[in-house]
Amino acid sequence: MDLSLYGGTGIIGTYFKGLYDCSSIPRDQIEPLGDEVLYLISTTDNTTFKENPFVDVDTNLVQLLHRLEACRRTGIKTFNFVSSWFVYGSGHNCPNEEVICDPKGFYSVTKYAAEKLCRTYCTAHGINYRILRLGNVYGHDGYGDYRRHALHYLIRQLKWDRDINVYINLSRDYIHILDACRAIYLVCKQGALNSTYNIGTGIATRLGDCLDQAKDLLKSKGCVLRSNVPCDYDQAIRFSLDCGRLFRLGFEPQIAIQQGITDLCLNRKFCTPDRTLMEQK
Repeated sequence: MDLSLYGGTGIIGTYFKGLYDCSSIPRDQIEPLGDEVLYLISTTDNTTFKENPFVDVDTNLVQLLHRLEACRRTGIKTFNFVSSWFVYGSGHNCPNEEVICDPKGFYSVTKYAAEKLCRTYCTAHGINYRILRLGNVYGHDGYGDYRRHALHYLIRQLKWDRDINVYINLSRDYIHILDACRAIYLVCKQGALNSTYNIGTGIATRLGDCLDQAKDLLKSKGCVLRSNVPCDYDQAIRFSLDCGRLFRLGFEPQIAIQQGITDLCLNRKFCTPDRTLMEQK
């Protein structure tokens, strides 16, 4: 399988192309390089609209449509679209792929709209598709800011001996980036066509527990404080993905969250594409 990769310069794309043979499409090119496409171009958080309300719409919808048109013109066979657990909305705690989504926020809404656009466009033009909804991917090189990844950001604050605050009982389905790439490849290779797959571990892990572990590992002087979830919080408090469909393909996560946190804080042997290529391929 020779995948043609849109978004190969992003975090997941960088790891994926380090692990698997694929053709990375240049950022300024819209035509695919083969007949099997993996699409990773996306914004990454629900706050971008406060600075520019057009960014999510342009990146997640307009740019997607330009590339779908290019894919149709070149006659691709399958379009694998990477989405997010954010499309489910706050009303679900452990959703499977068939539940009714009710997302909130520009990022979440445009990702769900992009899924529907992808399905409708591909169906109309006889292109096979798959939708892959990622859980919280962690473990990559670099921490970023809280909007891109709260876990990485807060661990960095602990490294600097700063106090941090987390919401009580806030939990997520954390999947290590290496496992996420493995799952994406498996679905692209063996997943049923014209289907949706959750990409996660199926386990809800409390953010506070991850940070307590990180504080101990780092011997941080910072405190992990707890506060109540605000009334206007627009995501699920306790959340994991029902990954039965993925598991039935034979996928099993290899890096438990405790191992991943230890590596992120101390060893960092999983945390760069170069080391990923040498030690995990």
